[in-house]
Amino acid sequence: MDIFKQKKKNTGRKKIEIKKLEKNTNKQVTFSKRRSGLFKKTSELCVLCNVDAAIVVFSPADKLFCFGQPNTDAIINSYINGTTEFETSKSIGKSISYEEHNTEYEKAIQNLEFEKKKLEEYENLTKVWNSGEWWNDPIDEMSIDQLEQFMASIYELRRKLVDRAHEVVMMLPMLV
Repeated sequence: MDIFKQKKKNTGRKKIEIKKLEKNTNKQVTFSKRRSGLFKKTSELCVLCNVDAAIVVFSPADKLFCFGQPNTDAIINSYINGTTEFETSKSIGKSISYEEHNTEYEKAIQNLEFEKKKLEEYENLTKVWNSGEWWNDPIDEMSIDQLEQFMASIYELRRKLVDRAHEVVMMLPMLV
């Protein structure tokens, strides 16, 4: 049998039954995924068909999420006033596109990952320094953050030594 002629059998996407979710965590996850898809599709509809649209959604945790093209306020105000005219000069200045929000989100995710790595480094340093003999580590290979932590540890050790020496000096008259 030829390997290249065999087709891989997979299930692909499955149609799910549309029914109310019971678990709150499942509701939140589903809401987050579907909300982003809904906003993306609405953005595409606005661009492709040159239409104005607004979506206002409350999450299962009662948080408000809005999307609007040119912006949500302008569309809602025009609906309330019964007009199809938008205050374009004001709304364009305030309007932030879906792509710009995605860019901000990606930057925030990158910052979060960077901070997680820094936290992991600090935790590793703490483990090494708490294991003993951290004062024998070479300082030439340390980063600035590591040097600052090292210096703080040295000062803390010095303070504890001075306190302990003071305690011993105070106990000397009692021992004599």
